[in-house]
Amino acid sequence: MRMFKVKMIFRNIIKYYRTISIDKKFLAVSYIQIFIPIILIGVLSFRISSDLIFKKYIGYTSDVIKTARMRIVDKINELNSITQDILYQTELYNVLDKSMKNMDYYDDIVLLTNNFRKIILGHLDVQSIGVFTEEKKLCIVDNTSKEIGLDEIIPAQISFEKIYDIASKGTGKPVWYVTLLKKEKESKVVVLIVRCINNPQTLKLEGVLAVMINTELFSNTFSELVAEKSQAIAIVGNDMFISTKGNMNKEKIFKLISDVKNKNGVVTYTSNEYIVNILPIKQLDWYIVTSIPVKVLFKDIDKLRMWLIILCFLSFVITSAMSLILSTDFLKPINAIVEATKKIKKGEYKTIENLDRKDELGILIDNFNSMVVKINHLINSIYKEQITRKEAELKVLQTQLNPHFLFNILESINWLAQLNGVSQISNVVIALSKLLEVNLKEEKFLTLEEEIKYITSYVSILKINFGEENLKLEVDVDKKALKFRLPKLLLQPLVENSIFHGIRPRGFGKIFVGGYIWNDKLVLIVKDDGIGMTPEKLKGIRQDLEDSSKIPFEPEERSHTRIGLVNVLKRLKLIYGDDASFLIESLPQKGTTIKIEILIDALSRAIEENLEELLDEGEEGDV
Repeated sequence: MRMFKVKMIFRNIIKYYRTISIDKKFLAVSYIQIFIPIILIGVLSFRISSDLIFKKYIGYTSDVIKTARMRIVDKINELNSITQDILYQTELYNVLDKSMKNMDYYDDIVLLTNNFRKIILGHLDVQSIGVFTEEKKLCIVDNTSKEIGLDEIIPAQISFEKIYDIASKGTGKPVWYVTLLKKEKESKVVVLIVRCINNPQTLKLEGVLAVMINTELFSNTFSELVAEKSQAIAIVGNDMFISTKGNMNKEKIFKLISDVKNKNGVVTYTSNEYIVNILPIKQLDWYIVTSIPVKVLFKDIDKLRMWLIILCFLSFVITSAMSLILSTDFLKPINAIVEATKKIKKGEYKTIENLDRKDELGILIDNFNSMVVKINHLINSIYKEQITRKEAELKVLQTQLNPHFLFNILESINWLAQLNGVSQISNVVIALSKLLEVNLKEEKFLTLEEEIKYITSYVSILKINFGEENLKLEVDVDKKALKFRLPKLLLQPLVENSIFHGIRPRGFGKIFVGGYIWNDKLVLIVKDDGIGMTPEKLKGIRQDLEDSSKIPFEPEERSHTRIGLVNVLKRLKLIYGDDASFLIESLPQKGTTIKIEILIDALSRAIEENLEELLDEGEEGDV
């Protein structure tokens, strides 16, 4: 039903096209020739540019966040090493030991404080260092240039019991902990490295080392790497945004992070509003996140779209103006010829005024005027009854459109195309002539050489639609095989199937036609590198070929694909019987191969039977 509606719509369009005037047809053709390429180029350019910008951005962002992760991991390892170096200081264990024994440890605290201060001054990423027991803080040293230190966090925000619990999760290794420090009306993210301090001799837990990290090290890393002002980047850990540059939808980011399964590479999420990249930092179970609005990323593409719209509008105006000028120029002589022919129909044989044209229309008018002059002469010099008698003879001659007359017409078209330098039309006419020459032959059998020539001409015509570079034909036939006679147009339907169902959906491809003599058989191969067929479709075709008396009639693509194959197989079985075989193989996106094998003895036998049949028909005609 749907196919019927499509055909009806197509017929109505053709019917309407035939009824409109030439100037409207000329305008329509001009619009089609100009706007379809512009639209196609515009759409393809827009699509390709969008993909290139997207890929370039993804590649650039991947490099940025990978570099950021590498630098952050280096900082993590460096800061972990600092905590390890602190644990090597004997003053630390002296303070813990004397504190547990309730002894005076003032001198050791002074030494330990000096050591901590040197570390802070030598490493700007360290904001504060503190040592704690389960009940009290023993030593805290802050960077005096910073507003917040461990004094404001422990135990005000994090109790001694909590800090012990965090440290114990590391089993002796440093634990990175993120928390939110609430201060008046604002909150600030705090990053700590917490580590157990075990007695080197008894390995018993005696205290906890806490190092507060300066979060500016993350923002400094971002500022060096991110050049795009509209791009936002952040580090997320422990369900908190540790450091952020730019604006992000935090709820959406948390939801996307929860869906991340790949812990090694960059994960990209795209939507109509934003493009988000997420890269895990496995050492801390943190994530580096980048986000950029789609509008910002594709702002140049929007400009391209606007220019395409302007280009289409200008093309419309220019095309309309040029079409009107050209159509007026062409229609003036055509209308003059039309009016003159109307007068001739009424019996008024008058010439057309000289329009001062030297092109084909001018030649046509000159010839028309010459014809009118000759007609006037004939009318005046010959009796009307003689003209009446000749009219009947002329009608008989006009009905005799034999092949010779048809080939003369094609030769005239070929000559006209060469005269005007349109070699493409000349080539098509020559190829069409070769096709007609084969089709008009009454013989039922042709040599393989003639079949190959027919296929070559057929493909050369199709190249007009596909393009010279998009449709290739390769022929490889043994010289001895060229003289074998086969049923007329046996391979052409297979080549046609390969082109229209294998190559056309892809837009380009190659057809291979081979002919070989092997094991007393003639082997014919038709192969294409088109889209191929799925195993299910190939199985269905093979099933239909097994029952060659059945041709599917459902109005779907599969029925049109199989009719040619079934017809070829029927002809093979009808002429050669079991002496011929038909095999089809196909792989998706790899192409389809059809192989026909015919016994050489069967080829000769079929020709002899055909000659006997012709002789019998001739004898019946004589009787």
